[in-house]
Amino acid sequence: MRTIITMTFLSIISITMLLLTSCQHSTEQKDWDVSQGYVPDSITAVQIAQILFVRVYGEKVLKKKPFVATLKNGNIWVVEGSIDKGVDGGVPHLEMQKSDGKIVDLFHYK
Repeated sequence: MRTIITMTFLSIISITMLLLTSCQHSTEQKDWDVSQGYVPDSITAVQIAQILFVRVYGEKVLKKKPFVATLKNGNIWVVEGSIDKGVDGGVPHLEMQKSDGKIVDLFHYK
C-alpha cells in the first residue's frame, strides 16, 4: 500500500514540475514588446513568409530554402528564397511591414 502511495505522490510531483516548467516558458512570451512591431525580427518574418510561400506556390517552394529576411528602410521585411549559382529558375519574394505584418508585395522571380 505504501508503495502505491509513494508512486502516486512521485507522479503528482513529476506532473507538477512539468506544468511549472511549461508555465515558465509562456511567461517568456510576454516579454515581447509590441512597440517593436508585430514582426519584430527576421525569424518571425521568415516563418510568416514560409507559410505564405507554401500557400501560394505549394510545397515545392520549400526547395528554395533557406529563406533569408533583410530589413529595408527599418520598416519593411524583405524575405527571399535561395538558389544555387548556375541553376535556372527564380525564388519567391515577399515584402511585409514590420509594424503590422501587412503584406506589401508577394511574387516569384522567373
